Amino acid sequence: MTSTDPNDPIADALLGDSTYERLRVERYALIERRIPQKLVYQSGLLFALALVVPIVATYPSTVQAAFPGGDPLWSSPLVLWVGVYAGGIEVGTATCLVAVAIARRRYEPTLSESQVHTLLNVEDVASMFGLATGGFAILITIGFFLLGHAGVETVTTVVESAPRNPYGRTGVPIPVIVVGAAAAISSGVVYAVGRYLARA
Repeated sequence: MTSTDPNDPIADALLGDSTYERLRVERYALIERRIPQKLVYQSGLLFALALVVPIVATYPSTVQAAFPGGDPLWSSPLVLWVGVYAGGIEVGTATCLVAVAIARRRYEPTLSESQVHTLLNVEDVASMFGLATGGFAILITIGFFLLGHAGVETVTTVVESAPRNPYGRTGVPIPVIVVGAAAAISSGVVYAVGRYLARA
């Protein structure tokens, strides 16, 4: 039986031929959006991470001098690694969501309920890690970098109160500008894939 009411997507899912859609609306999920929408949100988080480049590039000269080498764009501060991990989480979970969407579209007519539940579980876990865990880590990263615009006194206070200098040099030289560029490119790719899946 197939619903013919386009204004009632829940009834359409419950009465339609898609086992995936029926089980999706029957189960509780903290993040209930469809995969294309989740990918668009993740692209927004990656774009937010890319904003560390203009944030750092517009630091006052006194704050720039406080960074290793005096050039924060090409520095690799400890706090940047929170952003690196967050970006990795976003890209990894977005890849999982895309894989779920592809598997669903390719095999849906023959998927059993247990297989659909597995896909939905993967989607839920990827959504939570990507939008909650990764999103929180990106906000922390941006927050620490925004402190530089509060002045060198604020940066000095943060450095002195922290157990380890969050703006200090790390052993792996991945500069801010590289992380920002990678985040911007990833944002564009994830957004494009999300829009493609929405139209497909």
